[in-house]
Amino acid sequence: MLKDQMHQLAQSQEGPCVTIALATHRTHPDNLQDAILLKNLVNEAEDRLLKDYDRRSVDALLKNLHSLENRIDNRLNDFGLYVFASAGTAEYVRTMWPPAENKVYVDKEFALRDIIKAYNRSEDYYILHLSQSGVQLYESLNDRIYDEVSGNGFPYRDNPHYITDRQARSDPKKVDNQIKEFLNKVDKSMVAVHAVHPLEIIVAATRENFDYLLEVADQPRIYSGHFTIDAGRADIHYLSDKAWPVVKDLQKARRAAAIDELMAGVSSGKVLTDMQEIYLAAREGRGELLLVKSNFSQPIDITPQGFDYAKDARVPGIHDDIVNDIAWEVVDKKGRVFFTDQPALRQLGDIALLTRY
Repeated sequence: MLKDQMHQLAQSQEGPCVTIALATHRTHPDNLQDAILLKNLVNEAEDRLLKDYDRRSVDALLKNLHSLENRIDNRLNDFGLYVFASAGTAEYVRTMWPPAENKVYVDKEFALRDIIKAYNRSEDYYILHLSQSGVQLYESLNDRIYDEVSGNGFPYRDNPHYITDRQARSDPKKVDNQIKEFLNKVDKSMVAVHAVHPLEIIVAATRENFDYLLEVADQPRIYSGHFTIDAGRADIHYLSDKAWPVVKDLQKARRAAAIDELMAGVSSGKVLTDMQEIYLAAREGRGELLLVKSNFSQPIDITPQGFDYAKDARVPGIHDDIVNDIAWEVVDKKGRVFFTDQPALRQLGDIALLTRY
């Protein structure tokens, strides 16, 4: 799980730590350039390390960094690749979300903001496929189906009541009742699965059968969205291609709702915009909702009193980005983080935190 990897990386305190972020390619021959780009960024990281540290002190880090470069199979790349190396860590993460820029970070800890952003924009969800040949339930991550759920009645291998042509029904009311009875069984199975592993549920069905499902459902609110299916189309690539835009619309709605929630907290004095106050509240576990302008970062110089703002993250001893630390503290303590360019955030500045109390 991505969050488990983030947690492990956040605990690494054996700095210096190197983070490399680069946009990659899923397909050949475009992915051939990924290896060249990665090599260039690894060389940049090595140059920075040898400029700021003696070779013996970073020898283990450099070995891990070059071992990662050799280990990564660029034929398997997605749209984003994040490399993490220190004396005791050699990890990489692929995501479908590319970084804002290809960049090398050298700091006392790993730069996690890009994968925090990827984590918050990633979605694990169900696709409930109601078809003439039966009912299948799939678990999906972003734009890919990776498993079919088996158990609690799934999969239903046939659906004798799936009739879309009203003219073919000898007794339409009776058939409608049969369809509803069948969908009620499906719903009870879905409720059982959802109770154990609650995820968004996107339904692939005719509009008529989706409406029937909502009518007979014990908990209609668990069905988050719907898309219609073309006759004869049931392969998993087709289903995931149709489902993912529905999920992205849900994510967009959640980001808009988050901004409304934060703005509503301004009048009650629960919204912080001062960086020092935000950092302290996040570390204390008071961060409920953090909103950050997408490309905003802030280098700092750590002082005994806290920190001072810095202009150049490349100066030795300067901490690359305090936003990285704040975002991780909020996520790790079960808060929510959104990186956004919504105009509504501008009146509060580049970063704002809604506190729990």
